[in-house]
Amino acid sequence: MMGKKLSVRMFGGFSATYGDEVLTFGRQRDSKFGQLFQILMTRPGQGFSKNYIAESLYEREEVEDSNASLNNTIFRLRKYLESSPLPSGEYLHLNGGVLCFDGGVDIESDVWRFESANREYQQEQNARQKAELCGKACKLFRGEFLPQLSNEQWVIEKSQSYHKAYAGMLEYLLHYLKEEGDYRSAEQAAACASAIYPYEGWEAWQIECLILLGRHKEAEELYQKLALYIQETSGFLSQKQQARFREIGARIRYSEGAEGDISRCLMEPVFKQGAYACTLPGFSDCFRMLKRVNVRGGVKSFGLFLCTILDDDGCPASDRRYCERQGKKLCASFESYLRRGDIYTKYSESQYLLLCIGAKNENAARIGERIDMDFRKRCGGHGGVSWRMLDDGDEFSNTL
Repeated sequence: MMGKKLSVRMFGGFSATYGDEVLTFGRQRDSKFGQLFQILMTRPGQGFSKNYIAESLYEREEVEDSNASLNNTIFRLRKYLESSPLPSGEYLHLNGGVLCFDGGVDIESDVWRFESANREYQQEQNARQKAELCGKACKLFRGEFLPQLSNEQWVIEKSQSYHKAYAGMLEYLLHYLKEEGDYRSAEQAAACASAIYPYEGWEAWQIECLILLGRHKEAEELYQKLALYIQETSGFLSQKQQARFREIGARIRYSEGAEGDISRCLMEPVFKQGAYACTLPGFSDCFRMLKRVNVRGGVKSFGLFLCTILDDDGCPASDRRYCERQGKKLCASFESYLRRGDIYTKYSESQYLLLCIGAKNENAARIGERIDMDFRKRCGGHGGVSWRMLDDGDEFSNTL
């Protein structure tokens, strides 16, 4: 038994091993006594009040006597531990309404080590040592806390707390590594974070580090992937996010290429009919350019339209899932009924912007009716869209 440890992992999944032997918890891996073990392993050797544990395990359930239910759960966990690979002994200690796990074996819990590193980081004053603690904690954080129990309230609360701590430490670590010129380590840390929490902003750090490392092709590919995601899903960007997105895009560079390579890089990869979908920053650039060209008389007319998804009551839709579902159908209508020279983008969950070249005020109603009619067909007659011109291309108009 010398050197054996009880190793418990709860970030990115759950596993518990003693040496080479696995604690399986039987078929009831996510049962109440299994969850009790997991609660105790968040801080092994530390006490938890029975009230806290009972509230965590039974808060959402109709239990007549939560104390009796908890006593039964403690009994079941004791019985399991007796038959587990752990050495014989008393592991659950209940004193004065406080329960703790301590049976004389070495315990290594990734969550407890993460919390310990975070506490040390908060107290440490030396920048280098703070960064080392951040790096240690971030390596432990291999995914969401107990994802298989993501509907349990106690797991949700702890997961949010760990997520916040992870983001804070990672932000500090990335700034430190960048200042030190260790772009490789910063890129690796940002890549790990992007894998755990895709599209939460860590890709921006990753792209920046790739640029600083001279890996421009990888940076451009990741930038395009991020742009496509924004275009297809999130749509809405704050002014700060737009500025960050533009800043990163402006720094993307290719190595010197032949004229043919440059042309192919700029061309649309796949020929598609209908309006062109682009990101909000890209749409904004197109609109501003058209306004400039229009001053010189280069464009006869164009229309900037706001299209809003409506619910069954004719009001702007607010339900996110509904908007996402209807938005896909609306984009299909844009691509079917608008021309290849027109562009559109998602502004918010329920709002889309369209830039129609050649459109005039008198055409607005007809364009809107065609889109609304096709959209209703795709939705089986439910819902609808509202349609409003925001800018008619007048050089003096400045509605945005």
